[in-house]
Amino acid sequence: MSDDLDWARLPEPGDPAMVEWLENASCSPRVKALAVRAVNAAGKGVSADRWRTAVLAEHPEAGTLLAEAKECMRAAGLWPWPKS
Repeated sequence: MSDDLDWARLPEPGDPAMVEWLENASCSPRVKALAVRAVNAAGKGVSADRWRTAVLAEHPEAGTLLAEAKECMRAAGLWPWPKS
């Protein structure tokens, strides 16, 4: 998974719930990488819209992956922006 986290340019997650989800979720590795990026961004006070914009600026092809990441994380109760 480290190559996919490199794609998102993030370190391994430290949250035990997130680590467990990453190990067991059936989402694609890139979706998992976006999930780590989402949690990291939310922890820094970045809004969901700003996060999406930043990801798309770096990876214009990631629109579908962003939607998948949100869906996978919501299903696991890990989406960091409950009102978005």
